[in-house]
Amino acid sequence: MKKGVVTMTKRRSSPKIISQLIGLIAPLKLQMTLAILLGVLGFLLSFGIGILGGYGVLSVLPGEVSRGFGDLPLGGHQFSWYIIALIVCAVLRGVLHYIEQFCNHYIAFRILAEIRHKVFSAMRKLAPAKLEGENQGQLISIIMGDIELLEIFYAHTISPVMIASLVTIVLFVFFAKIHILVALLALLAQIVVGVIVPIIASERGKEVSVKIRRNIGNLNGKFLDQLRGIREIIQYDKGDHALNEIDDSTRQILDRQNELKGQIAALQANTDTIIIVFSVLQLLLCARLVMSGTITQAQAFIAVLTQISTFAPYIALANLGGTLTQTFACGDRILNLLEEEPIVKEVVDGKDVVFDDVDFNNLTFAYEDRNILTGVNFRIKKGETLGIMGRSGSGKSTLLKLLMRFWDPQEGSISINGINIKDINTQSLYSNIDYMTQTTILFAGSIRDNLRIAKADASDEEIYEALRKASIDEDIRKLEHGLDTRVSDLGDNFSGGERQRIGLARCFLTDSQLLLLDEPTSNLDSYNEAIILKSLVEGSQDKTIVMVSHRESTMGVCDRIIRVKDSRVIEG
Repeated sequence: MKKGVVTMTKRRSSPKIISQLIGLIAPLKLQMTLAILLGVLGFLLSFGIGILGGYGVLSVLPGEVSRGFGDLPLGGHQFSWYIIALIVCAVLRGVLHYIEQFCNHYIAFRILAEIRHKVFSAMRKLAPAKLEGENQGQLISIIMGDIELLEIFYAHTISPVMIASLVTIVLFVFFAKIHILVALLALLAQIVVGVIVPIIASERGKEVSVKIRRNIGNLNGKFLDQLRGIREIIQYDKGDHALNEIDDSTRQILDRQNELKGQIAALQANTDTIIIVFSVLQLLLCARLVMSGTITQAQAFIAVLTQISTFAPYIALANLGGTLTQTFACGDRILNLLEEEPIVKEVVDGKDVVFDDVDFNNLTFAYEDRNILTGVNFRIKKGETLGIMGRSGSGKSTLLKLLMRFWDPQEGSISINGINIKDINTQSLYSNIDYMTQTTILFAGSIRDNLRIAKADASDEEIYEALRKASIDEDIRKLEHGLDTRVSDLGDNFSGGERQRIGLARCFLTDSQLLLLDEPTSNLDSYNEAIILKSLVEGSQDKTIVMVSHRESTMGVCDRIIRVKDSRVIEG
């Protein structure tokens, strides 16, 4: 078994990614339909500006040249009529384009907010195992970068694709009024530029784009590590080394991006060439049809002019091809995260329990191929303070995590009051247990906010009583702003001992009966250790305590001690 959630590696095809991303738009389908319709009207008006200009020219040319002009759609009017129509089209085009863009961005930002909510909900189900088994830089890249890049898809891809599709139908009918061969050649040009070129661009850049997103994730991970260890970097004069690592990661990203840009530039140049080739082919076809008497000069002029002036939506799709490779890579990673199944699923239709005794029954657990615990049997008795000792990596912390159901054992079971924890409702399990690690996390906000994480409706009196039990109430009262004192990022304006005691106060605020402490004093000096141990003895007389530590001094407050050695649990 792998530590943490198994990372999903399946790769979706681009059509599959598109289909699933579009599925997220369902709640906003009316707004999307409106945006598409407005976009179609806007592009038709844009085409109309160029075509009406051509009509205006034909309306003042000699009769022989303009013969057949009246047979064209909207043909046969006076020059002034086309000028007025041109102005109206220009004004309406601007208004419709504004409304269309507003709708597209409204949809994009609404969807991105929904995706962030879904990603956070997924992380809640996958954590904490996900966080222990995953590169956190990659997760940050997904949450911060990948989601933002999806804005390109929702605001600048879906609508243009649908617009181009509907416009193609309208143009085919328009060209067919002139001649079916003209219509078919125009359709072929549109398919090549608007479909084939983007697909080729997407497929060529797929691998590079995936590597770019992965490299960005690695870079985020390095930044995160170096921010956490900035003091050590300064102390040991490793600044140059850290910068070199950042530079190397950045250089890898730039190399990949330059490779992708080269592919995009080549495809854009090819797109221009394709447009020129098809325009020349249309000109030659129309010339041939004019010479055979099938169409008039006026019809040929409008056909060629229309084809040249109507490539805009297809060029937009062609230019998206390179950009979409990264977008699809982001979409693939986000969809994988949303679909990822946690190793341990939340129980909602199980049993509720009131804490009594806890039994570990012939329990076996392994990380990958490394056996951690084998045939573990012991009981945690209600009301006792149990110490668990062992060397680093022996599995003593794993016992607590298994009790919290971060993972399930391969063999054996853990039961509370005779009920397997797999059958206990997750919320009921957590309401009976407080779990405190050696690193207490304080969030940005006030001290009061950080304590109310444990009990949202806690009064100031309750908070100070919990702080008293944790032997830190006097320290908080002495602060200028008391409970309103702001906590800096990562709680760095408090010492390690103070953070630990605030963490204990959180535990004392809850009604849970079992307190799990993982190395609560490992980073503290003897003075602060004594304070915290005293706080535990005095503040948790009505709780069952399980304390993991490798320090003999910490075990002095325990009623009973077990040791983890060679994957086994030994009493005493």
